Amino acid sequence: MLLLCGWHLDRGPNDNTMSRAAMVAALVEHGSLCIDPYHMHTQDKSLIDGHHYSDKAPLPALLVAPVYAALVAAGAVAPGPDGLLTPQLLMLGGLLCGSVPLALIITLCWMRLRRQATALSPVLLAALPFLGSFLFVYSGSFNAHLLGALFALLALIAVEDDRPFVAGLWCGCAVLCEYPLAVLAGWWALRPLWGEGAWHHRMRSSLRFIAGGLPAAVLLLVYNTLLTGSPFSIGYEHEAHYTFMHDSYGLALPSLSALWGLTFSGYRGLFVHMPVLLAGLLAWGLSTRRTASFRYDPVLPATLLLLLVIASYRMWWGGWALGPRHLSAAAVLLAWRWLPLVSEHRWLRPPVGVLGAFGLFVAVAAKCTVWYSFPTEVRHPLRDRLWPALRDGGWTDMQVPVAFGLSPAASSAAFVVLLITVMAVLWWHERTRGSLP
Repeated sequence: MLLLCGWHLDRGPNDNTMSRAAMVAALVEHGSLCIDPYHMHTQDKSLIDGHHYSDKAPLPALLVAPVYAALVAAGAVAPGPDGLLTPQLLMLGGLLCGSVPLALIITLCWMRLRRQATALSPVLLAALPFLGSFLFVYSGSFNAHLLGALFALLALIAVEDDRPFVAGLWCGCAVLCEYPLAVLAGWWALRPLWGEGAWHHRMRSSLRFIAGGLPAAVLLLVYNTLLTGSPFSIGYEHEAHYTFMHDSYGLALPSLSALWGLTFSGYRGLFVHMPVLLAGLLAWGLSTRRTASFRYDPVLPATLLLLLVIASYRMWWGGWALGPRHLSAAAVLLAWRWLPLVSEHRWLRPPVGVLGAFGLFVAVAAKCTVWYSFPTEVRHPLRDRLWPALRDGGWTDMQVPVAFGLSPAASSAAFVVLLITVMAVLWWHERTRGSLP
């Protein structure tokens, strides 16, 4: 999975990725959070007391910085025209914060599916929903979506295993990647209070979750103080370009158009850009284990709250994007919850196959051409943006084999062959080991 997810590494001048990369470069090159030497390369920045800073949650940049510093010290990366803000930095961030998290998410789902009696292939059912989705298009990019989703999934696993302190630790890391994921923390902290058992046991579980999140909270307060001078003021309150975020972080009330656009529309709909979730929704609807108690469910209320928060955001579509990128964690949590239900039904093989094939075609086509560069004003991105790029052979050169002399077209073809070969070999190995009925 890491081989597939790391084949494409993004070095494009995207505002989102450049903002994080600028923070890493500033830390390594100047020992400072101030990105003044690089700020002209991104509009995603804060302006505080006449100086520019990244407006992003800090953990992805803080994780990449020591690795990048080691590479620079070893002479593996040399300064370029913009100092240490280099294409190699963007690619490193994409590998560590995009490729590795998605490969681990798929592996965790596969490990879960192979432990249960299943009517579908654990390998295919673990890989198809993610590789055939907008999530795969973001692997290899220095975004925070997949890293935050991985931490959220690890937190959910700890919640399900009744390890609230560990869940709090992982959830704190998720929030330090994407601030809106705080709604997951809120739900998982309060959830034990209306469960079963003695009151003091339920209260202790909530307090242990909160205690687990304290290190992340302290780190955030310190970071905010260094950045803004106040522990309770984050970078988004000081946006240099997107000034609408000065007022309530750009949040209002959720709109029906946003809710539709984030769920079933062809514009940014979750169930269109991760189509195997439609089979998961059907399996959940038919399951007798659907809701023992909705208010005690660790996944569905949390993802619904996240959906409402993103639908309340003025730029709910996420700017130039493929799919609902701000719902990446929700997509992963729903897949974790629903895929075991899908695996129980042999009659879902054809729908899963068709939906997975469609999603895989779209994701691979996007990854080999335009990535996530779908302009806001393009209301039918697959028809009006992806298809023309695919038809005209607009292959991207942001593929690792291109650096070794392979043409973008040949590299794209090689990736398709590799993808089919890897999935076939894994499926065959699964069959020969008797993992399938």
